[in-house]
Amino acid sequence: MSIQTITRDDLPPRSLCRPAKVSIRVVDAGTTSARIGYAGGGNDRVDYWLQQLGLNVSQISRNDLETDAALSRFDTIVIGIFAMKSRSDVFEALPALHRWVSNGGTLLTLYHRPWDNWQPASTPPAHLEIGQPSLRWRVTDETAEVTVLDPTHPLLNQPNVIGADDWSGWHKERGLYFAKSWDPQYVPLLQMSDPGEAPHKGSLLAADIGRGRHVHCALILHHQMEKLVPGAFRLMVNLVTPRQ
Repeated sequence: MSIQTITRDDLPPRSLCRPAKVSIRVVDAGTTSARIGYAGGGNDRVDYWLQQLGLNVSQISRNDLETDAALSRFDTIVIGIFAMKSRSDVFEALPALHRWVSNGGTLLTLYHRPWDNWQPASTPPAHLEIGQPSLRWRVTDETAEVTVLDPTHPLLNQPNVIGADDWSGWHKERGLYFAKSWDPQYVPLLQMSDPGEAPHKGSLLAADIGRGRHVHCALILHHQMEKLVPGAFRLMVNLVTPRQ
């Protein structure tokens, strides 16, 4: 039993009692031994959920972003939702992050809005424009059919083969602020749409840059992980697995 005591000067004390619950989800997922750095903006808990899977995740500090040598200790870096706006150190370190990607790092950016310091020509390693308004560049139907555009791509196969079951049981929506346009280096991996609307291909993009890779994900995987959706965990592990 969870008990919350509420006190106010003008009312007698009251206690709010709720049943104590523990939610458990067993996920059949392969993992990765990658050294993962997480730069969050306080709007998601992706680092926490990856740690629950047993992955090696550590918070990225300002010191980690100051030199190329400091960045080199990470195989993968995840930039949380909106973090380009709330983490000035991450935004200022973009040139170093771009060099790190070219030298073999895997950079995963979770969804951002255009006004979150996302400059299409300079924030990502290659041109990538986020669509707005969000109502135009999103899929609100959480059951919307997902079409795989590149079934052989490693991000959909390693270490987890992503199939139809991984898109089941989603909550709230598929994603928002999908990419509107992108450099030819980016490969769109998925297609989806709301009923009666034109299909979107900008929910999940990947580009091999030099020896590394940039992945941009506008799917709301962080929310699905909070809801313990197995497919979200399986796909997220693939996205943080370094390019081979």
